Order: sequence, then structure tokens, then C-alpha cells
Amino acid sequence: MGDSPTSVLPESDCDSNSKEEDDDNSRMVIVQTLNLLLFFLRAKHVFNRATDISPKDLDPPLINYGSPLPTDVTTNILSRINGRALLKLLPVCKEWWSLTKDAAFIDLHLSLAVEFTPPGIILFSYEENKGQNKCKFQVFNHLLKPQFSLERESDPALVTPACNGLICIYDFKSSITICNPTTQKFMNLPRETPNSARLTNVYPKCSLGFDPVRKKYRVVRFFYRKVDHFNQNYNLGCEIFTLGAVWWKSIGSIGCYPTGPGVNAKGSIYWMIGDGAKDTLTDKIIALNLTNAKFRDVSLSATRSQLRDDKESISLAQLEENLCVVYTRFFYSSTVDIWMLKDYLGKKWMHKCHITLPAWMGDLRSKMEPISMYGGKVLLRSGWSLYEYDLRIGIITKKYTLPCNGHPLKAFSFVQSLVSLGNSS
Repeated sequence: MGDSPTSVLPESDCDSNSKEEDDDNSRMVIVQTLNLLLFFLRAKHVFNRATDISPKDLDPPLINYGSPLPTDVTTNILSRINGRALLKLLPVCKEWWSLTKDAAFIDLHLSLAVEFTPPGIILFSYEENKGQNKCKFQVFNHLLKPQFSLERESDPALVTPACNGLICIYDFKSSITICNPTTQKFMNLPRETPNSARLTNVYPKCSLGFDPVRKKYRVVRFFYRKVDHFNQNYNLGCEIFTLGAVWWKSIGSIGCYPTGPGVNAKGSIYWMIGDGAKDTLTDKIIALNLTNAKFRDVSLSATRSQLRDDKESISLAQLEENLCVVYTRFFYSSTVDIWMLKDYLGKKWMHKCHITLPAWMGDLRSKMEPISMYGGKVLLRSGWSLYEYDLRIGIITKKYTLPCNGHPLKAFSFVQSLVSLGNSS
């Protein structure tokens, strides 16, 4: 049997179908291009508004403009925009708004900001004006250019160093608040437990940290049970609050005198141990593991030099996400030595840098506080001024003079994040 005949379209019909498909594809590309152009023109209009973000901007958009890009492409782009700029784009479409509420996206945005963006600076000051008290945050990028500010009525307050874009504000009346300055959200924590309520106001000390195992933010609060500075006899109670929980949880007590704001690094919070009678610091650090809520001591003996300068200050800092101890000498010589804890199991310290402060800085040399370290440079604060030390060439330069409004301020390294506070206002 012969093969069955195969139907063959005329050559003219084949050319006609191919031409129509090409025309359809061309039209679709043109339409998609125009949609993409119009979409980003709207985004540019929203982003370039003269006003900053208003609370209304953080609500879902009333009109559901669809995103012309695939979700994975959108995620990849938006996760690389700094937090405040990203919030200005929320009114563009509901898909973008929803993405910034997703926990996985928030974690991705934070990790990229920490890894690839030079750390910015957040300044905290307290002001009194005509009977009105308020605290103020000012955020600068790594080039020390102002980004945004935030004010809030407040009693005289203290603050903790920033932790993944969050800050803890507390006062002498047992009021404790968590704030995300980027999203401008606040959350008031529950009052203290009954067994600590009577003694809270005489020793306000709070610290904020992150538990990387459970991925939870935790606030630690100390209060007096017994204190005798003369005989160095202490019994300080300690409570911990996990964001998302309802109550504070007691984790026991310690028999030492922690000083400083507490530094969060690698899942623990660290404090210098002080001698309350002499108003001096010892050579030890106390650390609280935020996962198991257990205290431990960390020795500084490996960081001590053979000759000790009586005119010396010791402080803790978080630099490059690691715990650092900072020695500032200002009598026979004016120097800053920074040691970094690199092996948290073996407790091994590494000498990170030695900074010689020039004579033209005068008395400011005794008050140097390192804020951040990035790209071979250390940013330091003394008084109302910021200085930058270049580790490669060994030169320190004055970079910025801070506004002198209000009471003496605090300066911390800061990353703009979208970390949610849950039920916040």
C-alpha cells in the first residue's frame, strides 16, 4: 500500500499565518512595554512627592494597580531598596504593599541591607521646650546625609543601641516602648511583674537583642532586690520579654553590677561589670544568652596590656556585627584600641586596630566612642562631632558636626528595616 496523501497548505497561507503571529507578538510586546512604562511613571510620581510618608501611605492602596513584573523579579528589585524609600512606594500597587508585610520578604530585605549596605547612623536626643518634653531620632546614611527624622512626646528617656532597625526607649517611670524609626511604629510593653514593681524606678536598665535560633526579639530588664555598693554586695533581679508574648518572664538574679546600655551580638547581650563603690569598671563582662536565658562571664584578660594606664576608659561596642571592647587612654598617650571577639565558644579576642589621636583634638580625645566599622574605616563620635579614621593610611578626619539641640545625644549604627512590631501604633 502506498503512503496516504499528506495535506499541504499553500505557501501563501503559511506566510500569512506566520505574519499574523509576528504581528500579534509585536503588539503584545508594545502593550507590555507601555504598561511597564506607565507603571513606573506612576511609581516615580509617588516616590518623588515633596512630602514624606504619611500614615495613610502605609494603608493598602484603594486602586489595585497590577504589577507588570513577575513576583520573583519584583521581590529581587524591592528587597534591595532601603527601608524608607521602599515605604514611599507602597501606594503604587497592592502587590507591592502586600510584599512588604510578608515575613520572608522582611527577612530578605534585612539580610541584604546588613550584608551589602554600609551602616547608617541614628541619633537620639531629648528636648524640653516650653513645658513640652519630646525625644527625637535623626537618621543619616553612611555619607552622613540626613534621611528622615522622628519626634515623639516623652518623659526624660533612655535608649538602647539599635538592633536590626529596632530601638528600645525606657524611662524612670517603668514605661518601656519598642520603636521602629523607619516604619515609625511604636509598641508599649506590658507593665513589670508584681515582684519587681516597687523597685523598678531606682534602677532603670533595659537592653534589646535578637535570638537568631528562635528568630525573636527580646527585651531584658534589671531591677534591684538588694544593693550594697560599699561592700559590693548585689542582688539584681532580671526579667525578659519576647516580642509577641503577653507577659514578662523572670529569669532569676545576678550578683554583680552591670553597666552600660548592653551590646547585642551573635545571640547574646553583653554588659561591663562595674564597681559601684568606686564608680569604676572591672576586667569582666557578663553575657546573657538570649536562646537559653543563661548568664555567663567573659574575661578580658587576653585584651589587657602589660602597662595599665590609670587614665583609661573601657566600653563595649558592636562593630561588624561582633562584640568589641574599646580601650581609650588619654593621659601619657591618647590612643584607642579595639579588640574584637571572634571565637564565641573559645572566647578568643583579636586586636582589630590601634588609633593614635592627634593633639589638635584636645580634650575630645578622652571621650571617643566607635559607632561603626566598614570598608576599612572606623566612624567615631566625641561630643557633638563625628570623626572617621582610615585604617589603611592611619589618618583621622572630622566628618560632621551634629546639631546641638536638647540634652546630650546618643549615636548608634543603624540599618533601615521593615521589622514588624505586631500590634503597634
